[in-house]
Amino acid sequence: MCWAIALARWDFREHRLPDALTLPAYPIAGLVVGVVAQQNLGVSATIAVTALAGGWIAHRTADLGLGDVKLLGASALALGITTNPAGASLSALVVAAVFGGTHAAIHLAVTRDRHSHIPLGPSILVAELFALIQG
Repeated sequence: MCWAIALARWDFREHRLPDALTLPAYPIAGLVVGVVAQQNLGVSATIAVTALAGGWIAHRTADLGLGDVKLLGASALALGITTNPAGASLSALVVAAVFGGTHAAIHLAVTRDRHSHIPLGPSILVAELFALIQG
């Protein structure tokens, strides 16, 4: 939880998610899923690779930050501890899109600035927390 708060604060302040905070999440999440829900490790790894691929496409086409892409993959991997990793990842994706879109819409309405960067890391982290609680 402290890690998620640190990431969210960093993203709001700097508008980027550093590798030093995102990359260690992969081995930690893999270890936790391997210990807690070993039967879900293959499924959650597949979902994480799919999330990385989708994030990479969004990075190339829609200006999604690479830190957000890495966070998507780590979050998908961590959701392997739920009873239904695929459902949890799908609900997290929907919640992240709703939170991120709402944040962007409010920002646009208040500032009228169409070119500023919106930190999506906090939305991804809130969505992951929602999916963990739900599943």
